[in-house]
Amino acid sequence: MKCICCGGEMRYDPASFGLMCDSCGFTKQLHRPEEQAIVDEVDFESAVRDSGNEWQLIRRAVSCSQCGAVTLYDPNQISMSCPYCGSNSVLPVEDNNYGLTPMGIIPFSFSKEDVQKFFYKWNKWALWSPEDFRTGKVLGNLVGVYIPFWTFDADTVSTYFGDFGYTEETGDSSRTKWRQKSGILNKSFNDIKTCGSRRFYGDKLLNSVIQFGPEDIVPYTPDALQGFAAEKYTIGIDEAWGLAKANQRRTLESAACNNERADTYRNLQLSTEYSNVKFRYILVPVWLTAMRYKGKSYNVVCSGHKQRGNCKRPVSIPKMIILGLIVFSVPLLVMLFNLIFWIVTSRW
Repeated sequence: MKCICCGGEMRYDPASFGLMCDSCGFTKQLHRPEEQAIVDEVDFESAVRDSGNEWQLIRRAVSCSQCGAVTLYDPNQISMSCPYCGSNSVLPVEDNNYGLTPMGIIPFSFSKEDVQKFFYKWNKWALWSPEDFRTGKVLGNLVGVYIPFWTFDADTVSTYFGDFGYTEETGDSSRTKWRQKSGILNKSFNDIKTCGSRRFYGDKLLNSVIQFGPEDIVPYTPDALQGFAAEKYTIGIDEAWGLAKANQRRTLESAACNNERADTYRNLQLSTEYSNVKFRYILVPVWLTAMRYKGKSYNVVCSGHKQRGNCKRPVSIPKMIILGLIVFSVPLLVMLFNLIFWIVTSRW
């Protein structure tokens, strides 16, 4: 985006939640999460599945030939490496279909310099890892990327039939009495989260750092994407809704168990109807890099709006040997101390 004062390029500034021109210092303020700007939810049945628009701005699609990730960049932004796997085999692709326009976005609230400061905090207890890794001395080039997420709201009515167990205490023992029961369960769900990235869906590293609620989301504006990449969703709305329903199965089963005031259940048959289904498509900020250490790559994922981070870590063989000796020697030292204490006290 061009500065209206001097014509220079403006970039998103996480510290001010706005666009800043480095040339003249002009700042354009964006929505802040604490303003609680409303991000409307859209009825699922009336949603347009494939709009083919450009998110209200021109983006350039880049594909990684090693991991297959497709990332959308600002046309003026040049990336020579993939933020997901660190490969330098990235090529522009012709892709004019970006799918649905995001409805909400969680802006970056801290910079890559902040991530470097927090890195040791996240790894200070990884005593088995090499020191130059734990302190972030080999921290690679961090890339800010918006990851696609879907959230769903729905009302449900479920009929169920199964065996419900009731625990009875008898002295020091207990036993479970089983009873066949059926019933009807009404339950509403709010903000069921489903990652829209096939690469990151179910990823343990990402799930360990991604944490957000409705209060963090502001209305989508293309200005917040200035200077950052955005992944095109590879799990569409229909597939995402199917995954969301499957993930709520256990929640509904537990709710049916509570509805019968039982302690446990088995052989539960459940049939659920969904209504008033609404969704939001939002972009969630993360910092990514692939750290290179002794010829191997270790992925680093950091939340872009909360001080949460995680990574895969190498193991230091010398430190593991030292830690093993310490763990092994502690019981021996305790035994030796007890022996000396017994000898000294027995003489008295």
